[in-house]
Amino acid sequence: MSSENSIEARIASLTPRERDVLEHLVHGRSNKLTGVALGISPRTVEIHRGRVMKKMQAESFSHLVRMALQAGLLAEIDEE
Repeated sequence: MSSENSIEARIASLTPRERDVLEHLVHGRSNKLTGVALGISPRTVEIHRGRVMKKMQAESFSHLVRMALQAGLLAEIDEE
């Protein structure tokens, strides 16, 4: 399995809410702004962010963003 397919499989394992949080965070939005946009508390955003990091097997937030770029996630988001 290629690295890109592996990343896509990890993204597919995210819940819809985790994917929402991921999309906001990779666009550089803070936990607070993400929470306001999604109607959840910043603490809940932190919890989802931690789960996203674990499911994506990201070593750091910058690693998570690089994986999202590699998978073309930002291009998908910008088209919506």
